[in-house]
Amino acid sequence: MVYMTSPNILLITIDTLRADKLSCYGYPVPTTPHIDRLAEKSIRFEQAITGGSWTQAAFPVMLTSSYASWYGGCLGPLSTQRPSPVEALAKHGYQTFAFSSSPLLSRNYGYDRGFRYFDDLIPGETDPAIRKLKGGERLLRFPITHTLANLFGQQTRPARLYVSAEELTQRAGRWLEENPGPFFGWIHYMDVHWPYHREEHLVHPQQIAQAWNDIAHLYRVNWKNASITPDQRARYLRLYEQALQYTDAQLGRLFQKLDELGLSENTIIILVSDHGEEFLERGRWGHFETNLYDEILRVPLLIHLPHDPQSRLIHRQVRLLDLMPTILALAGCAPRPGMEGTNLLPLWEQGEEALSPQPSISEMWRTHWHIIAVRTEQFKYIWNSKSPDQPKLFELLSDPGEVSNVITSFPREAQGFQQQVDQHLQSVMQTAEADPVALPEMDDQLVKRLRDLGYLE
Repeated sequence: MVYMTSPNILLITIDTLRADKLSCYGYPVPTTPHIDRLAEKSIRFEQAITGGSWTQAAFPVMLTSSYASWYGGCLGPLSTQRPSPVEALAKHGYQTFAFSSSPLLSRNYGYDRGFRYFDDLIPGETDPAIRKLKGGERLLRFPITHTLANLFGQQTRPARLYVSAEELTQRAGRWLEENPGPFFGWIHYMDVHWPYHREEHLVHPQQIAQAWNDIAHLYRVNWKNASITPDQRARYLRLYEQALQYTDAQLGRLFQKLDELGLSENTIIILVSDHGEEFLERGRWGHFETNLYDEILRVPLLIHLPHDPQSRLIHRQVRLLDLMPTILALAGCAPRPGMEGTNLLPLWEQGEEALSPQPSISEMWRTHWHIIAVRTEQFKYIWNSKSPDQPKLFELLSDPGEVSNVITSFPREAQGFQQQVDQHLQSVMQTAEADPVALPEMDDQLVKRLRDLGYLE
């Protein structure tokens, strides 16, 4: 297959987007009409597996094609020892730009490396002053508080934790107007991340009070394992769907902008999520880091090739570790040393048998705690450093919900998976840096944003 010379490449990442909540992945609620239309002329991957259970563990895998626990780990800024495919694209003649709405994907964390233009999008809002008072958070959960505040012209809705998809799309559109390419662009949307509320839905005192109640409850659920009633679950799912529908509408505006600028015919669009979201499958709500099951690890992945807009379905398991090697190949750029992933082009150029399926390694990594999942199309093996002699093995073909631990039924397979875990742990030690990268400085506002997003206790 002949590819365009220096095509534009636009990488769209949507935080916390669970694959089975997209219409094109079988969800019965029409949540994503614009993404669906993109899928109709794209390569859609049925088994795309992320490398980590939350943002900090997933994005090093996705953007550097190296594992989260390597090079000193993923909790601080990205190590400069990691490969940098973005730098390779810049040296190859690409204009590189990024718009990030996540505080964990910022200059502070080294994600601007290789990007000639990098925009850290900060909402610039603060919570109402009453929240800082003793008992203030509780008062915000009652409609009367907001009724009285309205009389004095006070804003009492929760402050936005991330820039909206609308503003993000507008800023990216302006950049595209002034820089026709060739470009490699990365745009990261956060609107599907909890607490899911849309600003335009928080107008009346009852709505605002309900939002504060939701936030208090979701925080307890994420960290304290509080219960969720069927009505609460239905409400949170509805909020998640609304956030997804809103994000999809803004993506429609972005795709329209590409059309208006005459860029669609020469722009490869890749749409992917960093991880999914748990909706009580394991007794929690959100993306708690210890969850390495498929509701978190299986993510949507679409690759739209404008010169060949045929819909294709790839059943074979692929890894987000493979994303950057594939992007470099699409750009006609040589791979960078140190990348662990595989170029996926043969899967659709020659057929799914052209590449041997590779096991996917996903991680929850802390300095003194490591959980590793090794997944194939048939099995999922989960090893936990806190209980290293009690691994779990799931047979995915007969047990896609990963309910029954069949470790005793497949001893040979379990032994092979443990060998892969041991090899991975050796690589963690071999790539460890003598001088660990220091954690970035965080002001009070950033700490608050990270806490309200569920990243800090």
